[in-house]
Amino acid sequence: MLRLLIGLLLMSFISLQSASWQEPLRVSIEFVDLPKKIIRFPAHDLKVGEFGFVVTKLSDYEIVNSEVVIIAVENGVATAKFRAFESMKQSHLPTPRMVARKGDLVYFRQFNNQAFLIAPNDELYEQIRATNTDINFISSDLLVTFLNGFDPKIANLRKACNVYSVGVIYIVTTNTLNILSCESFEILEKRELDTSGVTKTSTPFFSRVEGIDAGTLGKLFSGSQSKNYFAYYDALVKKEKRKEVRIEKKEERIDARENKREIKQEAIKEPKKANQGTENAPTLEEKNYQKAERKLDAKEERRRSRDERKKTKATKKAMEFEEREKEHDERDEKETEERRKALEMNKGDEKVNAKENDQEIKQESANEPSSENNATPKDTENASVLKESAAKKEAPKPSSKEEKRRLKEEKKKAKAEQRAREFEQRAREHQERDEKDLEERRKALEMNKK
Repeated sequence: MLRLLIGLLLMSFISLQSASWQEPLRVSIEFVDLPKKIIRFPAHDLKVGEFGFVVTKLSDYEIVNSEVVIIAVENGVATAKFRAFESMKQSHLPTPRMVARKGDLVYFRQFNNQAFLIAPNDELYEQIRATNTDINFISSDLLVTFLNGFDPKIANLRKACNVYSVGVIYIVTTNTLNILSCESFEILEKRELDTSGVTKTSTPFFSRVEGIDAGTLGKLFSGSQSKNYFAYYDALVKKEKRKEVRIEKKEERIDARENKREIKQEAIKEPKKANQGTENAPTLEEKNYQKAERKLDAKEERRRSRDERKKTKATKKAMEFEEREKEHDERDEKETEERRKALEMNKGDEKVNAKENDQEIKQESANEPSSENNATPKDTENASVLKESAAKKEAPKPSSKEEKRRLKEEKKKAKAEQRAREFEQRAREHQERDEKDLEERRKALEMNKK
């Protein structure tokens, strides 16, 4: 009991003395190297591995354009590597095209008041929570649910931090409490912690959630290494087990040295240029910034010209479709007018033929009575004889005229019916062709819209 009280007092004293990494900090960028993606600013109490993000202030709003990780701190100056801001990546929102520039603000430790706690049992879990009252510990139940039965890996822990807006992770290892940055996984602080009394540990760490199983295949790939709690987390935290981070840091140090050399060379060249009358020559930083701006402008110009070409092509196609539609309409109107005139002419011919037939019948009926009234008695006798003989000869003539007239009318009717059928067939063909053209235009317009 006494040992537990001493441990609590020691941890509370340490937490009060070393809590600088918890306080939010804001600094202004003093130097930018766009090709190498390096920025410099006053170090204050910042440490290597701390994570932040760059904010550019525009006319009436601010925008986060990149995220940074400190790679070196020398003589009160911090050097950081910046990259695109992906901590809260969202494919449905516009992606900022801006880059870090001189005068922008870098925000650090904005989420360091929230943390995950990885402990072997409930006793140490509650002990650490009780001695760090200024930290809002996110429930370990959420973290173990997020891992879904798999062993904690650096990549998975980073994803969980982004999801729950967590800045640091507390990990209990053998006789040590490690406080790490979520993004860089660099150790911000180490505190002594007695773990000799721990006899039973939870897998993968202490939580109140039970029964999560990754399945047979998941166990095969994850290996269930976290069953040996201290061996697994000691290896996870040790720098020897994070070769990729060490290699990356070496490359960043080399870049920093090369950058210093270039700055010195530029500083040596600047007095010579001033003596030659080029005092207003742009600095290396300005050149790099202008180069990046020119690249962005060229990309924007290409995109704009491509969009304009697409628009002109679409408008041209739309105009062509409209012209074709007008031509089809005019042609259809012309054909319908011709059909109407032809039908009217057929009707007029039938009326004229009917009138002519009526006149012929009237004339024949009028001629027969007049010849009977002007005849003498002898003529009547002769006429009667002649009529009888003529009747015998001309008896079939009236029937032949009527037959001819009837045949003529039937031919005209058949011809008119044939013309009507032809017009109907042509009308159907035109209608089918128009429907087909309209369907093709509709499909083409839909393709242009897509």
